Amino acid sequence: MTRWLALALLLAAAAGPEAAAAPGASEDSFRFAVIGHIRGDRNGELLGHLDEVLTEVGRLEPDLVFLAGDLIWGDVHGEGDSDPALIRGDWELLDGALEALGSPVHRVPGNHDVNDRTTRDVWLERYGPLPRMLRFRNARFLLLRSGFWPADDDPAKNPWQYVRGKPLDAQQLDFVRSELEHSGEEHVFILMHHMLWWDEDAPWWTEVHPLLRGTHVRAVFAGDYGPMKFSHQRRDGIDYLQTSIEGDVGLEMLQARESSRLLSAQLDNFLLVSVSGPKVRTEVRTLGAFSTGKFSPDHWRAVQRGTPPAGAGKRDGPALAGLLLAFAAGAGLCWIWRSRAARPESGEPR
Repeated sequence: MTRWLALALLLAAAAGPEAAAAPGASEDSFRFAVIGHIRGDRNGELLGHLDEVLTEVGRLEPDLVFLAGDLIWGDVHGEGDSDPALIRGDWELLDGALEALGSPVHRVPGNHDVNDRTTRDVWLERYGPLPRMLRFRNARFLLLRSGFWPADDDPAKNPWQYVRGKPLDAQQLDFVRSELEHSGEEHVFILMHHMLWWDEDAPWWTEVHPLLRGTHVRAVFAGDYGPMKFSHQRRDGIDYLQTSIEGDVGLEMLQARESSRLLSAQLDNFLLVSVSGPKVRTEVRTLGAFSTGKFSPDHWRAVQRGTPPAGAGKRDGPALAGLLLAFAAGAGLCWIWRSRAARPESGEPR
């Protein structure tokens, strides 16, 4: 008995680290993180609190990390074709920072990442074509492109009507259909940048969601920024989730735009998804509460200084109505006076 036990221990040691997995570890248990909108500003620098993002994600030691678009500023507002050296420089700076994660990173493009032929080609040479499928343990991941993807004869820059995304084309619909038909994994997750499902009358609900219903699709993730930083809805057992992180928003924009104020008042976040056999658990992890300075009384006062006092709109309404009534009354009196002045004296022919 002792001889066989010694032989078994020797074989286990020779098998390497995988055979020495921690107690309770399982091939159908893993965790992955989803992060959206980590781009910096047009100055070419990285997101101001990217170190915090990477530290918080890294300490959770996810098996996989998915970046859900708008990862660099790029040249989205430039004229003509982008400078490939500039675009490569942006990606090299970001990829260097991402090494701190210590986990495999996969990504889908946002409208900042791919917006003309040059940015498309740089993406392809660095990260490969989309859509694509990734298998990991008992799950299948489908990575899609949800924005403008230029053909060789397309205009130089992303048409602005696609800032909030572009419905999946026939090629991607066929890809999704085929992958779901041949999926033998217990779970399927879909990742893209835009929330193509946001509007109730969006093509997603008639063209894509019916393909997902009744399959092993557990969740669809997006990383777009706005109209909220985080959103969730569940339909037919499928979770639709948005997660995003805010860059440097100037004080003037916050003072001038209510939508910017509402966004900036929400905490940055990323998602941690834990898979254990048939169970899937999603956690929302927040960021920037202490590091960005956006949640202090001083910042609130600075933002509100440029906005109308609360209730100003309600007071202005009656005042405007009164002004309009006074104008109408004055115009009516003027018309009566002119009519009388033009009326012929008694005895004159009419």
